[in-house]
Amino acid sequence: MELSCDCGNIEISVTKPDQVTVCNCAICSRYQSLWGYYSPGEVKVRMGGMGVDAYRRGDREIEFVRCANCGCVTHYRTLPGDDDPLMAVNFRMAHEELENVSVRYNNGKDA
Repeated sequence: MELSCDCGNIEISVTKPDQVTVCNCAICSRYQSLWGYYSPGEVKVRMGGMGVDAYRRGDREIEFVRCANCGCVTHYRTLPGDDDPLMAVNFRMAHEELENVSVRYNNGKDA
């Protein structure tokens, strides 16, 4: 699947997930994200010349990445040194329909 931010500065290529996750924690509910989870080697990210911004929240275990031009949050990643590296792709950026992809609801608010 091909995903991109609104202006096309960040483009992501991944396989279609079997499941995506909606989380109601403070940050995910603000971003209105729809996460698909991958190992870093399964995700190809192209970052254009307009650059990116990153935000490390709270415990600073993950970094949310957004386009420096249009502001769309495209993905997050665990930080170097994490024992179980992970990359979460925001499928709100998808150009294809997500038919037949199940949606998991995570109660991160109460975690």
